[in-house]
Parts: sequence; structure tokens; C-alpha cells
Amino acid sequence: MKQGIGILLILGLFFISGGMKGQEVSDDITDYFNLSLEELMNMEIVAVSKKAESSFDAPLASSIITREEIINSGATTIEEVFRLVPGFIVREESNGNYDIHVRGNDNVPPGNFSFFSENTMSLVMIDGRKVFNNMNGGTFWETLPVSVTDVERIEVIRGASTALYGPNAVSGVINIITKKSTDERVSVDGNVQVGNAKTTIADLGVNMTSANEKLQTRISGNFEQRDRFETDYYAWVNGEYGHYSELVDYLNDNDVEVGSSKYADQELAKKRNGVNGWMQYDFNEHVSWSVYGGYQKSQAQVVSIETSLSQLSFRESESFNFNTQAQIHGLSVQFSGNSGTQDIYKGSEGIWKYDMRNLDAVIEYDWSLGDITLRPGMSYQHSVYSDLPYTKGESEGMGYLNDEVTLTNFAYYLRGDYRVSEKLRLIAALRMDHYNKPADAYFTYQVIGTYKPNDKNLFRASYARANRGPVMVDYYSDYNSWSTEKDYYLQAVGNENMDLPTSDVWEVGYRGQLSERFQLDVEGFYNSTQDFTSFEPTVDLSQGFVHVVYQYQNISVKAKQLGATASMLYAPTKKLKLRAWATVQKTELKDFAKKEVPMIVYPDAGQFENPVYVQVDETHEQTPAFFGGVSANYRPMDKLNIFTSLNFVSEQTYQHDYEYSQYHFFASQMNPDYTGSGVAQVSAKAIVNAKVSYKLYKNSSVFVNMRNALGSESPEFGFADHTKGLYLVGLNINL
Repeated sequence: MKQGIGILLILGLFFISGGMKGQEVSDDITDYFNLSLEELMNMEIVAVSKKAESSFDAPLASSIITREEIINSGATTIEEVFRLVPGFIVREESNGNYDIHVRGNDNVPPGNFSFFSENTMSLVMIDGRKVFNNMNGGTFWETLPVSVTDVERIEVIRGASTALYGPNAVSGVINIITKKSTDERVSVDGNVQVGNAKTTIADLGVNMTSANEKLQTRISGNFEQRDRFETDYYAWVNGEYGHYSELVDYLNDNDVEVGSSKYADQELAKKRNGVNGWMQYDFNEHVSWSVYGGYQKSQAQVVSIETSLSQLSFRESESFNFNTQAQIHGLSVQFSGNSGTQDIYKGSEGIWKYDMRNLDAVIEYDWSLGDITLRPGMSYQHSVYSDLPYTKGESEGMGYLNDEVTLTNFAYYLRGDYRVSEKLRLIAALRMDHYNKPADAYFTYQVIGTYKPNDKNLFRASYARANRGPVMVDYYSDYNSWSTEKDYYLQAVGNENMDLPTSDVWEVGYRGQLSERFQLDVEGFYNSTQDFTSFEPTVDLSQGFVHVVYQYQNISVKAKQLGATASMLYAPTKKLKLRAWATVQKTELKDFAKKEVPMIVYPDAGQFENPVYVQVDETHEQTPAFFGGVSANYRPMDKLNIFTSLNFVSEQTYQHDYEYSQYHFFASQMNPDYTGSGVAQVSAKAIVNAKVSYKLYKNSSVFVNMRNALGSESPEFGFADHTKGLYLVGLNINL
């Protein structure tokens, strides 16, 4: 029934839009959907080469998503915006919470714990400030202090960029550039929308510019709250969704008590709020200084830290952040960081709560020598995490770190850009990183060449070596648990001798404006990644009792990925712009030590065995073989805008540690009616989104917003929630 309603709504939108007469578009703000293809092709992008240049000339696979496109699309979160970006895999875990990967290589090795599914290979920044969870890697998207209303544009690089941006920029870089003041003395922008699943989203920003236009300020705030589309959880032990009280912990065979703090609010999907302030003073055209400060508090029910009960768990964060930048002629100086508290498994018997402090300093200088531009730089990162304030008294020794631990990184690098001729450009970047963990220095590099035979065509090729940065759990884990019932001692320990995951990436690409109405961008890529980390168990009986040790370690597997991404923009008329993009890829796992028999700790039968592995080569099926989308933005008249999009992801196979647990091993052998599973066959899925907005005054508009408009209910991520349609009405403010 809901799918039928969604289809009728979308068909109705197209018929309505087809019958409208067009008018000229208002010039109150820059309207990127009304720009010509040539103007779109020459928009400025900074992320690729760290200086403003034409997006058409960008030497790497890159995309720009503008403020207007974000607003018109109806994306309700920054995460959802990436459904519009080529090469991105975006899967909803619960209402408003997403798993995001660039090109894939996710959940390697398959069959590990939930937190290994997190994307730890992409670097996210807000105005150049790095956003990364140094505890176990990845980005906690709900902790971003900014909302879609704060975004001016998002610049994306697909592929390795460690030599340019530092560790974690292995599969890509995302730079969220926030909105700054306009030329008007005072302006206001915002958004409010409400919908089903008790969804409420509200943002407001105020911008001010001084009379001499040297001082600009912005203050903004945001709020978001959503319920899940369901209150059930997947239970590993029976393979069914049900009430949380039916869950069984497969590691210790314990049930969940009603009223458990782990599921204190099983209906909540996401709750977050943030406040941001920004100020910039331009002394002259060559000297400027800006300072930014923000606060966020958030709670989300997502696929995160392993619960051994079900796939979803709660995490809670509260933090302050700052970012100050100075530009003095060719010299650029940035000092940024954040501090706060996170509980990444709320309600756990163990302590997953910690305090954190992260500081980053970067200094770079642009030096031009005729046709050669050199950009030397240095950076320093200092991160401190401590769970000691929460491991006192009865909780002593129950933390995952049980200590205050530190990661540091000092790096120096050089980027060179040589214009050999009007057609040929060569770029090289070299970087040396010195970490305290691991003690080894890491040398990364990137070589890029572009050939532009004319103004309408660009060919590019690159090779790079990139590495992920260290995370706390890999090196500092020190979890201890003594089970008096089972008479065994359980440890989870770090490993100071681990290497950082490293990738070698080759790319070729073509970008062209084939006609006044048609643009095409094609990229082919191949990468080979090694030194993935895993969490493997052993059983030791030499001390007179059962000693189970889970230790972080590098594994022998190599992931080899071959793929291609194509995107196009077609504008048959000034009123209509069509985009389409698609990625095909295949990832092979070489020399993968696959668990054939799990670790057995069975005191009642006197059975204790280490896992048995078999070395295999296999196709990695967690990353979909095909993913992409199409979008249409139609403006039949000045006041009316209609945006529709479709995203498609092919089938995937998600494997979890439960499939290789002794609980599953014995249950599947002893019970012929056993239905539990740790393998999810995630079916192919197409998601249709649509937003219709109508201007009331200046650029303020009312709108109807439909996410997953056809109400497709199959899970997008293994063992996560069944997603459903989200239908909202709201108001965009731009005064």
C-alpha cells in the first residue's frame, strides 16, 4: 500500500512539473542548477591540490556537492548527501544513521566483529579540521557539530591522498566546507521539518558582515531527533527479529534482563544538537585570520562496538571543538582540535567510556618559481584517551584501556606542481610520518600527470601509496575479565608490533564536455591493500586455568580491487538537469586465513581448542559489485523546484563473528531445527527520494520531502534495522 502511494506521488510530481510554464530564476543567490555546463565544469575546488582551481582541471577523481544541490535534494543529514556522490556506498543502519564507504574494501577480513565494518580508510574534515575517532577508527557521523544548513559545499576526492592530507586518506577525502557570511549586513538561513517516526529536524544560522566588510561572523545551532522504524533486534542465536529480552549473549550464554541499561530507549535512533560560532577578519587581500568554535551532544543507536547480543548498540558523545586559521601571503597556519567524553557501548558491563583530547597543527607555504609551485609543510598530531575516571571503585580494571594513553604523529612533506606546457601538468607529493605507535616511520608518495589537449577534454593518471593511521585499541587494549562460573580468564590485548594498513593505488581518468549539454567523467582504479588488523583468539592452559586471549594483529590477507566509476551530467534544457553515476568493482582476497573451526572453550566437556584456519583466495562479497544512482532537478518556474533521485546497490554478503563462534558451531551440529546465523544476504535495493519545494518569499520555501519514497523495507546493512519510508514537511529559510 505504501509503495503504491509513493509511486503515485512521484508520478504526480512529474506530471505536475511537465505542465508548468517556465520563468527566469531569481538572482538573489548563486543558483548552481541554473549555471551552464561550462560554468559548472569550471567551479572552484580546493581539496584536490590544496589551492583553488577549476574543478575541470582537478588532477584526481573528485566531486563537488554545492549548497543548493544539498538543499534541493532533500538530504536530511550530511551523511545522506553522499548518496549524490559517485563512488560512495551509503547504507542506512537505523533511521538517520548510515554506514559510508568510498569504493569499498569494507569489513576486511569478513567474519570479524561489528566494529571492523566501520570505514577507517577515509579522512573526513570540516574546514580542514580532521574528524576521526582515534579509539577504534572511523567517523562518528552523529558527532559532527554542523548540519546540512551549515554546509556551503562538500568537496570529495576518491582514492588515495595520504601524501597530501596525512594518514587515513586511503580510499578518499571528504572536506565539508561550512557556510560563511554573505555580502549582506545581516542574513538568516535555516530549516525545520517534521515527519513520521517522530522525526524532527531544525537548524538556524545568523550571518553578519561589518560595514567595511573586513569582519564576518556566523552563529548557528541545530537539533535532530528520530525514532527507529521498529523496536525489534536481530538475535544471532535464532536468526529472527524480536524484543531485546529475547536476545542471548553468545559469548557467555547469558540472557538480557528486562530493563537492561543497554536498551534503555530501544525506540530511539538518533538524538543530536550542536552550536557553532565562526569569525573571520580580513586585514587585506593577502592576510586573514579566522576562528571557529563548536559544541555537540549526541546519542545514536548504530552498528558499532561488538555487543555479542545483536548488531545495534548505543553510543553517546559530548565534545567541544575549535579551529583557527591564518593566511599570510603564501603562508598558511592551522591549529585545531576537540575534547570531550564518549561512551561507545552505553550500558555495557565493561567500561567503554573515556575522555579524549585531540590537537592538530599544520603549517604550509606556497612558493612559486615560474611554472613550478612548491608547497612544503609540517604537521603535528597529539591524541590522548583515558578511561581512568570511569574505572574506579567497583569498576576498577573493567575498562578497555585501563590507562591514559597517547598517540602522536609528526610529519613533514612536500608537494610540487609543474606546468610543463599549456597541455601537460605533472604533480608529485612526498610525505614522511613519524608515529609513537608504531615506532616505524612511514613514507607515502603520490605521482600525478594530466594532459589537456583542449579546453573540453582532460586525461589524468596517478599512482600513490597511502596508509591508515594508528588507533588506540590496536596498540593499547588491556581488557581483563575473570569468569568465576566458567573458571576462565579472558583478555583483549593490544599489540605494539603491528604495522599500519597500507594501500598502493593506480588510477586513470578522463573528463570531458562532449557538447554544450553533456559532460562525462570516467575513472578506472586498481588498489592492493595489506596489513589489515584483526582480533584473533587463542586458548592457553599452561597456567592451570583456562586463559583466553584475544589479541589485535596484522593478518596475511591482501585485498586487490579493480573497478571503474562513470558519471555524467546532461542538461536538455535550462529547466532540467540530469545526473547519472555508477561504479562497478571486484575485490579479491588473497591468502586469507579463513576460520574453519572456531575456538572451543567447553569446560563441562573438558574441551579446549584453538581455532583452525585454512588459507584461501576468495571474492570479497561485502562490498557490492555495482552501485550508483540517477537524479533529476527540474525547475519549471521560478518558485517551484522538483528534485528526484534513485540510488541502487547490488546484493552483498555480510559475515559476522557469530558465524565462527562455538555457540553457532555446537548449535548447528546438535539441533536440527537450529536457525541462528551470522551471515546476512543483503538483497539488492533501489531507493527513491524526492523533494518538492515552493518559494514563498525571497529564497524561503515550503516543501514536501520523501526519503525512501516507495517504502522499501529490506535492511540495507547486515542484521541492522528494516528501513522504511520517511515523509516530512518543512520550511527552508533564506533571508
